[in-house]
Amino acid sequence: MTDFQAAAGRQGRQFAEQCDDALKNLGFELTGRMRLNEIGVEIDQASAAPSGRVIWFEYKGSIRGAIPGLRRTDTTKKAIANGALIRTLGDAPPFVVLTSHLPESGSARAMLRSAVEAGYISAAVCIYNPGWEDELRQLF
Repeated sequence: MTDFQAAAGRQGRQFAEQCDDALKNLGFELTGRMRLNEIGVEIDQASAAPSGRVIWFEYKGSIRGAIPGLRRTDTTKKAIANGALIRTLGDAPPFVVLTSHLPESGSARAMLRSAVEAGYISAAVCIYNPGWEDELRQLF
């Protein structure tokens, strides 16, 4: 494994820990990773919102990098593909992407907006933006 890949793996784990801690602080009950073998998708965190509603989360982020989080089009495409596959399950819980960075413009932003409008992703929320907690609470 190259140094870049090792660093990316460490940053991904650190971001996942931050997301888990943030969700716990908001009152979500975390039940862990979940593999959906029938569609080939892994959920980063299955949870129950304080309301009791089941929510599935995918984490896309890092603390460093030239193009972090959902600003990378390939990262955005992977999240959208997972969301689209999850929707094939029919009555699947809401699928929320927590990220370190939302795309501000360009293809990644257009793809993300379209995926939310189509219902593949319930929401994409940047945990570093002020007010993100209220945004997530309003959803569930």
